[in-house]
Amino acid sequence: MEADKIINGNCWVAYFDILGFKSEIQLYTGHLDAFVKTQYEEILHCIEKDKKDVRDFVPQEHNYCCFSDSFIFYMLDDSINSYSTMCFVATSFFQHLVMQKWPVTGALAIGDFYADKAKNIYIGEALIDAHDYTEKQDWIGLVLTPNTRTKLEKGGHDLFSFADGLGFREYNVPIKRRVFSNGKESIELGCEKLFAHYHKVEGCRRDLIGWMKSVCNNKEGQNTEYRRKYENTLRFYEEIN
Repeated sequence: MEADKIINGNCWVAYFDILGFKSEIQLYTGHLDAFVKTQYEEILHCIEKDKKDVRDFVPQEHNYCCFSDSFIFYMLDDSINSYSTMCFVATSFFQHLVMQKWPVTGALAIGDFYADKAKNIYIGEALIDAHDYTEKQDWIGLVLTPNTRTKLEKGGHDLFSFADGLGFREYNVPIKRRVFSNGKESIELGCEKLFAHYHKVEGCRRDLIGWMKSVCNNKEGQNTEYRRKYENTLRFYEEIN
């Protein structure tokens, strides 16, 4: 997409955050260039590879931007073909990162979106929706927001077979909500029925489960919140098998 192309309208948007990013970069204090060269550039390489792979078999074009540990992908419109492309882009990015043992959470949304890449401006309800559903998940996962579900159902798609074909399964996704009472903030744990992405390749699922079990069993897993995210993800894979 041209650098000066401005997007203004309904679009598919995917948003991702890497969990534990702060702790990771603290290991490189004083020499962040080493972190960029050994790890961050590898993430960007995955993104560029997927852009090439998409061009090889679909005409739809997508773009992305990144800010530290946050990554945004977006299409040029809200067509069903663009949705299929965005699913490929989002699931490939998610899979690449978790298979490299980067815990990541993301959401795919639809809605009004404005993007001016040249001026680094990205705003709109689609971005807010994707960000909110990324932040509220209490595991390592990628989900379709309710607005995405509504858009697909209104398009007459059999969402269960359509979603499963693209690697999504309906599930009670663990979430956390900020609750305010008497001027104090607390976290309330719960769940919300959403379509969540899963690894369809058995070998990938096995490797992913092994990694998560090892995290839960080592000293990193002693952090209650950290451990809970991995345990919630493990439960998902155990229940869908």
